[in-house]
Amino acid sequence: MLPPRTRVGFKTMPDEIVGLCRSHSWGQLTTPPADGIRPIQHILLHMLRAEAFWFEHVVSGKPRPKADPENFRDLDAILAVWRPQRDASMAWLERLTEQDRADTRPFPWDQSQRVSIEDIVWHIVTHEQYHRGQVFTRLALLGRRDLPDLDLLR
Repeated sequence: MLPPRTRVGFKTMPDEIVGLCRSHSWGQLTTPPADGIRPIQHILLHMLRAEAFWFEHVVSGKPRPKADPENFRDLDAILAVWRPQRDASMAWLERLTEQDRADTRPFPWDQSQRVSIEDIVWHIVTHEQYHRGQVFTRLALLGRRDLPDLDLLR
């Protein structure tokens, strides 16, 4: 369902973004840059949870996912959950038929409104890019000036 280049970018994002964080200490990744601003660790976990929330919970009806920061003590712990989840998401996306994409689900916060599975997929793809930008900004605040172009079309 995803165009080829977008598919590759979406598939590899967890590994790429976690890889960019590896040169920083866990303390740097878990410390908010300012009051009221989430640290990098929380953004990564939010991205992981959002994918599971929409694809597994809203679309498939599985229990609502949890990813509490205290249960993730390093980047490997994040990737240990995110990588298999992304692989499962990619396999699911490959199996979606045109009818599946058009099927709808109610919004979790307003059961009177419905959204197509295709809209949900594109929401997750664009949502991830938004938060990728937040991670990049925080890495730049930590002094990084070597951040690569991880746009979906590169």
